[in-house]
Amino acid sequence: MLPISCENARVIFDNICRSIDGKKASAWTSQAAPFLDLETIEAWAQEANNAKNETSRTDAFLFGYTLFTGGRIPMKGIQFSDGYVRPDAWVVGALLKTDRIFFDPSAKMFELTEHGWERLSGLSKEFGHIIYQEGGR
Repeated sequence: MLPISCENARVIFDNICRSIDGKKASAWTSQAAPFLDLETIEAWAQEANNAKNETSRTDAFLFGYTLFTGGRIPMKGIQFSDGYVRPDAWVVGALLKTDRIFFDPSAKMFELTEHGWERLSGLSKEFGHIIYQEGGR
């Protein structure tokens, strides 16, 4: 569990999304209890998800999810001090299909692949530049 509320985490996530994607996060579903109904890959309904491309939205969500999880995204949601936030199914599908994350059934997690970490490395260079400009340093 991270010692930050879902609301404060949302502010950080929205700022990341604004910097990378130009707008706040379009998906942020939270609740007090874990999303136990999402602990199987079938529950993510990826057969209906046609997301195949990397976009600035998937980049922003990858960056934010990794910030909060260290690269191991729990299927039951990211735990904060007052609840859980569910990863976005469309983004998860796109990240799976572009080999940025993989599904670990034994851990019930999505984990970054080597390609995911490489993408994050590139984003951190871009994101650091954005922060530098916005911070006026």
